[in-house]
Amino acid sequence: MIPLLGNLIFYLTLFFIIIFYLSWGKKILLQDQILLHLIYLGGIVPFLLLVMGFAISDFSILNVIQNSYIDDPLFYKITSVWGSHEGSILLWIFLINFFGIVFLRSNNNLQIHKQIIFISSLFILYLLLSSNPFVYVEKSSEIDGLGLNPILQHVLFVIHPPTLFLGYIGLIIPFVLASHILATKNFSKKFFKQMLFWSKISWFFLTFGIVLGSYWAYSELGWGGWWFWDPVENISLIPWLLNTALIHSLQVSIKNDQLKLWSLNLALYSFISAVFGTFLVRSNLIVSVHSFATDPLRGLFLVVIIGYLFLVTIRLNIKSIIHFNQDTFSLVSKESFLLLNNIFFIAAALTVFIGTVYPLFSELFFQSSVSVGAPYYNFAFNMLMAPIILLMAFAPQISWSKHENRNNKIWITIIAAGCVSMLTFFYFSNFYFAIAIFIAAPIIIQSLVIIFKKFNKDLRFYSQWLAHLSIAIFIIAAVFTEQFDQEENFIFEKEGKSELLMNNGNSLILKNIKDTLFSNYQEILVEVSIINHQQEYILTPSKNIYQPSGQITNEVSTVNQWLNQYYATISTIESDRVVINLVYKPLINLLWISSILLVFSIFLSIIKRR
Repeated sequence: MIPLLGNLIFYLTLFFIIIFYLSWGKKILLQDQILLHLIYLGGIVPFLLLVMGFAISDFSILNVIQNSYIDDPLFYKITSVWGSHEGSILLWIFLINFFGIVFLRSNNNLQIHKQIIFISSLFILYLLLSSNPFVYVEKSSEIDGLGLNPILQHVLFVIHPPTLFLGYIGLIIPFVLASHILATKNFSKKFFKQMLFWSKISWFFLTFGIVLGSYWAYSELGWGGWWFWDPVENISLIPWLLNTALIHSLQVSIKNDQLKLWSLNLALYSFISAVFGTFLVRSNLIVSVHSFATDPLRGLFLVVIIGYLFLVTIRLNIKSIIHFNQDTFSLVSKESFLLLNNIFFIAAALTVFIGTVYPLFSELFFQSSVSVGAPYYNFAFNMLMAPIILLMAFAPQISWSKHENRNNKIWITIIAAGCVSMLTFFYFSNFYFAIAIFIAAPIIIQSLVIIFKKFNKDLRFYSQWLAHLSIAIFIIAAVFTEQFDQEENFIFEKEGKSELLMNNGNSLILKNIKDTLFSNYQEILVEVSIINHQQEYILTPSKNIYQPSGQITNEVSTVNQWLNQYYATISTIESDRVVINLVYKPLINLLWISSILLVFSIFLSIIKRR
């Protein structure tokens, strides 16, 4: 029943789209607004039907068989929907139409909504032609399902993909608004303000999704790091960088009617980068630990959608460039600082893009296998981000070009930051941490002064300063963690000594090994304790063996010491011994706290004044 109904709704939706574009609605007694709602609902309901199919283990749906297991908890059955290629694309369609119907409340311009519907129809056709999630099979009592990938059986899988997709799809509204502005030559500030609002919505979800994904990789996969420079991680970072540039550029466009063409292009390419990222992930053209649901042929179908979006962008730019005057403003002004900020953000996005796709082009054109790793990104990306961070400290204090700049305290901040940096170097004897202090200190000083000195009833006033402050704290925590972490391997013979001495003088004790059978997996848990000055910390890393695939996952265990953390995983476990990998990570919790503050600051920038 569900496969038939899902396919029927999609075909009916395509029929309504054709009627809507041909303006035949009145011939079938339907107004445009009614048709619009029916189309959007037609893109929303199939996703809910598939969720129902997974929830009840409807094994007449091939997608349910391939990605669900009958004994999985309901929690994971539902989340299995976006664990497959078909389900994730269906989630895209759901979110496009969800944003469309929400956007309809504030803007009912049919020409703008036609663009949203057309993009949605491309994804619907793509789904029906190559990735149909409602393929019907005959039911069998012997079928129990293949189960969700064990790595994806994590509480954060419930939140991370939908949140990240909300960020990706949220960029469709700035895209269609920018397209409409360029097509109609209507440069009303109302449209630019709407673009800014929806860009912030997307920015919020992108940031939140990236933070969740980073913490998931840190806590589940056992890498022991918060960022791996994995291609899929990089793909999510590119639209975030472009969207961040867009938000800053729109401030100039709204305030002084400048950088309009620049802002419009950023809006267009931000969404294109999100779709292109989906293509790379789903095409199996890049090697990633995140590649759980890929198919080369189906991924290549997305090239058509990307090509359409790119051609629309080029065409609109060619037709509209003559309508824009050259932007002029003072060299030392907020406009110039924000433009410089944009240039560095775009350069950073291009750096990540080149590093991600270069191995693909090398393989395709030169038959040479090349790997681009962390050293490239750590050097090139950080070299571009450093000036961005410095601009964060001073740009908010610089006046717009139309006003006299009265700020004379910037150099005092720089001198203070330099002194703190030198003291840091002499104390820690670490050049990289001293540089991090020099870069971050001005932001912290300026932000704290503003936050505590000035009072404003509008909470949005504090969002900028809180965002900059959280990024500065993040930089300090990230560099300190990377530079001063301590890693050790401990080999316990099961019949031998159960207590080993750590490098810092603490004791690590093997207390117990448990083997427990759950409904869909077997857990082998190792219980160890750290004795630190008569205080005991319990760690319980484990290896889980999942049914029916037999796949093994490595589960991390952590214990906190204020802002610091012990991070333990099982390296190997054999019949006679177990090897525990233990990492001490100073200030790692400060990194996560600053990430939460950044997300909260973006939320403050969105909420309306009450």
